Amino acid sequence: MDIEEYYLQLKSHYTSQADGEWFPVTINELALVFDCTRRNAQFLIQKLKEQHFIGWKSGLGRGNSSQLALLRNKDELTLARAQSLCLNGQLSEAFACIQASERESVQAEFHTWLGNRFGVQKERSEQDILRYPFYRPVPDLDPMKVVRRTEAHLISQLFDTLTQYDRFSKKLKPGLAHHWEHDGTFRRWTFYLRKGVLFHHGKQLKAEDVKYTFDRIREWNGEDWLINSVQAIEVTSTYSVCFELKESNALFTHFMATERFSIVPDDLEQLDARHNYARQPVGTGPFCMRSNTESMLIMDANEHYFAGRPFLDVIEMWVWPDYEEELRHTQPLGQPQLLYFEAMDKGVSKQKLNQMESGSTVLTFNLSKPGILQDYSLRNAIHLALSREQMIRELKGRRNKPSSGFYPGYYEADYGRNASIEAARNSLEQSSYNGEVLQLYTYEYFSNEEDARWIMAACSQIGVQIELTILPIRELSRAEVILQADMIYAGEVLGDQSIITLIEMYRSKHGYIRNHLRSPLRAKIDAILADALTETSGDKHLTMLRAVEEELKRQLNVLFVYHSVQEVGYDGSLHGIALNAWGKINYKDVWVK
Repeated sequence: MDIEEYYLQLKSHYTSQADGEWFPVTINELALVFDCTRRNAQFLIQKLKEQHFIGWKSGLGRGNSSQLALLRNKDELTLARAQSLCLNGQLSEAFACIQASERESVQAEFHTWLGNRFGVQKERSEQDILRYPFYRPVPDLDPMKVVRRTEAHLISQLFDTLTQYDRFSKKLKPGLAHHWEHDGTFRRWTFYLRKGVLFHHGKQLKAEDVKYTFDRIREWNGEDWLINSVQAIEVTSTYSVCFELKESNALFTHFMATERFSIVPDDLEQLDARHNYARQPVGTGPFCMRSNTESMLIMDANEHYFAGRPFLDVIEMWVWPDYEEELRHTQPLGQPQLLYFEAMDKGVSKQKLNQMESGSTVLTFNLSKPGILQDYSLRNAIHLALSREQMIRELKGRRNKPSSGFYPGYYEADYGRNASIEAARNSLEQSSYNGEVLQLYTYEYFSNEEDARWIMAACSQIGVQIELTILPIRELSRAEVILQADMIYAGEVLGDQSIITLIEMYRSKHGYIRNHLRSPLRAKIDAILADALTETSGDKHLTMLRAVEEELKRQLNVLFVYHSVQEVGYDGSLHGIALNAWGKINYKDVWVK
């Protein structure tokens, strides 16, 4: 502990003593307060006196009382200490310090001070630092393991892929590869790399790094469907690499633009030996990781980025649990802000960007195992018990409109229109359900948990019993865990390339939907997807994937629930702001006027 903590121990112990008031104590008594030896207590008293925390008059003779005065105000010291801890990157410790104070005024003042630390901070060195709050740390930024949108977004700031997808032109553009070609059958693809691209630790990008990236994914996840479709990878020169595929894949270059195929250096094992690579990854992207702790993530601009240095100098993500509620009351007015939906005070942000999120929340039924859910009438009863409009109206938040599929633009008005408790009870009476308890799984996220409990309540009204299990998303991505669940509730967000996201989702052996399909339907969907991989027309891709969606709805394998809205509020001083598919900002393009 530092000297301030020892002083706060004194204040907590002698709560009835006013600031500056002298009162008698003994060294033995203080040793008990500090939980240390008599000698160490004498040392601490001397240090506290030297730093003007206390007044001290020694008693004459061993065992005689001395006189102690507590000079520093506890509330002011608590606030100053919490602020100091924050500025040193120790947010967890700062929150613990503030929470120890029982004074709401101190907590409120700290939250106001903390809120004013966010936005763009102009440093004396003329550095532009963009600082924003987030409710959890992000310790797993290894591209091949990406499962969440925030991680995917940060990975795209730290890494690059062979190709890049431009969501505005809807076309591929060069990434680490400046050119690529195929053999006409879409089974042999060759990529030509840029020269002079540097990883953050100074190593130059070469074709061996590309081969290493894919070999590493295969070693970690031998069941990855796309990696399994690669028969061989050949380094044809220092700056060219060739992929031989087992099957035609006209979309192969589109898959190469996804975050999980970000290129990592082939000396990764040596880097991982020095520090945890997942927490402090090294890529070629526009930002480099400086530090990533349970309290704070800091990224610096990559001075040597091949596509041009970012305008912002530093990005800081401060981990502040429950920041959404706090910032609604303490949002600062003086700094250029960047606040994502949950933290926005809609009455304060001068400008906003919003868009309907591509994707949907879904409830999957596990039909891959025997059980009562094989009964169509039971599944239909649950479908009819869920009034999507009522759910959105009651829970509010980001929930925007009912969904009938993954694409917000394709809304089937009749889907779920007849939902009512009465209709649900009628369907349940036609089923063989006899009070069995259904196991509903979801992953840790506040809106998921709210939705799951709402679904449980709606089902209980018709007599269907549900037991809820909430797991970390990494655990719920394991096939064996998915197969244990009777139902899974989750949100599926489509990336910039919605077609690619859907094919990945339906083919992934760790996907909720795939693992909950009956074998015949899984085979039928696999055949549709295999045909889609040979197509070059975007319209035909959409038609095929819509057919998959319709089959899932027809068999009530998946219930679609609602679409969410993505929104960000920002100050007019921030330019270059645009939302990506994850509802986040690509920081490389942001600049301060």
